Amino acid sequence: MHTRLTHSIEVASVGRSLGTGVGAEITREIDKPPTITQDTFGYVVQAACLAHDIGNPPFGHCGEDAIQSWFKKTESGTGLAVKLEETWKEDFRLFDGNAQSFRIITQLEDCKWAGGLQLTHAVLGAFTKYPRASRLCISEKDDYIGAKKPGFFKSEQGYFAEVADNLGLKRHDDTNPYWCRHPLAFLVEAADDICYRIIDIEDGYELGYLSFSEAKDILASIACHDPNLTILPAQESDQIGKLRAIAVGLLIKECIKVFLDNRTAILAGSFGCPLIELTRFSDELKNASDAAKQKIFRSEIITKREITGTTVIAGLLDIFSEVIIDLTNVNFDISKLKGNSVRLARLMGDSLRRANNTYETLLCLTDLVSGMTDRFAIDTYRTLKGISM
Repeated sequence: MHTRLTHSIEVASVGRSLGTGVGAEITREIDKPPTITQDTFGYVVQAACLAHDIGNPPFGHCGEDAIQSWFKKTESGTGLAVKLEETWKEDFRLFDGNAQSFRIITQLEDCKWAGGLQLTHAVLGAFTKYPRASRLCISEKDDYIGAKKPGFFKSEQGYFAEVADNLGLKRHDDTNPYWCRHPLAFLVEAADDICYRIIDIEDGYELGYLSFSEAKDILASIACHDPNLTILPAQESDQIGKLRAIAVGLLIKECIKVFLDNRTAILAGSFGCPLIELTRFSDELKNASDAAKQKIFRSEIITKREITGTTVIAGLLDIFSEVIIDLTNVNFDISKLKGNSVRLARLMGDSLRRANNTYETLLCLTDLVSGMTDRFAIDTYRTLKGISM
């Protein structure tokens, strides 16, 4: 069974292969400094892949939905979010793990408030799957691949503008904080797509959601195209493992080919499709995705866990919003807090002392909750609500 950590490591491994494969071709064709090699491409994509899920809240996409829903209700409930200007509200109405990830690696981790992890502009550009702010004034018909979700919050908009300027990224819309993707972002996306679509099937089999024959048929529909595939191991689990590895290898080669075939449009910023959708295995991948959705993600166990996650996240936001409301009433002077808010502020950490307005305190709130693991969120909620373990 794969965890978020092992998934990130696997995505990074696939991403390095994709980057190196693309780099091998490109470095043969262009004039470049001698320090730029095919491995340079691989390292950039690998680093971006390692961080690609770092901002996901507890319970994944269900957690994102829970945070979004809580803030939307807050606007009509406590009135907390109403204190924000409209342009700032969208960061919470549309809270997204991608934007939180960018915040973590550029501000919160390592060198706090001084550049974060100090990554290169190339890695930050490749990392940003959605190079847009949360609030845009664009046509609803704009279906550009990079506009699907927010890629950074307003608090980090200046950081991404710096990245875009240094990389020469084209503006997708001159009137909005909205750019075309960095070309290597397509490889980071492909690495993630390959891993979760294929490995979900292996996990589904190991957890008993998919039978051996179901998992084998799905993986073999891709792996059987490898001419070197001959005898499979005797053990069923080993067969699934080998078919998974071969399928991943074939998809890497396919995505490299699609990238190189479309490099002109990718560099021009006019390419708008995930690489895997243009591979010869697009139908097989759709079947894999459909099987995972029906047999795994809609299972009773997963459904109950998502309901738990929604309850826990909303509960934690309710609890810690008390200190946010009290801070607004004392003009954000943390020394003037009283009662339970003093204790809650202590749990939220030193970052709350830097907050000077409602927006910044709400960011501290989402930083706190989204930075928890599933188990830690559940344990914290039960402890603070006085629920026996």
